[in-house]
This record gives sequence, C-alpha cells and structure tokens, in this order.
Amino acid sequence: MPVETIITAIANIQATIAGIKVAYDNPPHNLNAFPCFVNFMGPAEVNYTPSRRETKHIIKMQLYVSKQILPEAEKILRPFIDLTLDKFGQNLQLNASCAYSMVRNYEPGVLTYGNTQYIGISFDILVVEHESISFVV
Repeated sequence: MPVETIITAIANIQATIAGIKVAYDNPPHNLNAFPCFVNFMGPAEVNYTPSRRETKHIIKMQLYVSKQILPEAEKILRPFIDLTLDKFGQNLQLNASCAYSMVRNYEPGVLTYGNTQYIGISFDILVVEHESISFVV
C-alpha cells in the first residue's frame, strides 16, 4: 500500500476516538479545532527476500490538545493516552491497509506546529506492510 493510504487509514481510525474533533491525513495550514491529530511520515526501513518486500514505516501521530500551556490542558490530554492505545490496539491492521501495526511509544508535552506551541502528545506508530514482488534479472 502507498504510505498515503496508510496515513489516511490512521486518520480515519483517529477520527473515531471519543473527543477528537478532527484527524488530518495531510498537515493543514493551521490548527483551529482541538483536540486534533496531525500525521507525519517518519523514517522507514525496507527489507527484501526473493519474493517479498517488507516495509516498516514510522508514522508520527501528533495529538494537539490545547493552544494554552496550562495545568488544566494536561488534565484534558491524559485520557487520550489510553483512548489512543486502545483504539489502535483494536485495529492492528489499520482497516486492512497493512500486515500489522503497533504504537511503539508516546511522549506528552509541548508540541510546536508552525510557530505556535500546543500541549499535546506525540505518538509513534510502527506500520509493517508486506508486498509480493518478483525480481527480473
């Protein structure tokens, strides 16, 4: 699957998490609705066997909860940790767009988008896809 398909599948799943206003599969010019997810491509690793290509993508799932850096904002973001882990734990194949996926880590704190700081959580999700190939010599 193209990485665009994977990121769209991720955004579609994020949009079903309780309390999420919007999930972007492409970064918007600015953020207006909170909480929202913005997804970015991270590094990928590609491995080959004679009949298969395995690609391991890291997708950065950035959850922006509030434009204001206040203690109340951190209280708002805490439930989204388990909500996100549970939702992706229930859909390991991202609506049949990959072999499997798993959220590998998360880091709550201050996130920057454009020139503005937000309180939020950065999640890294590993997405593994397998494609059948045939080498032509």
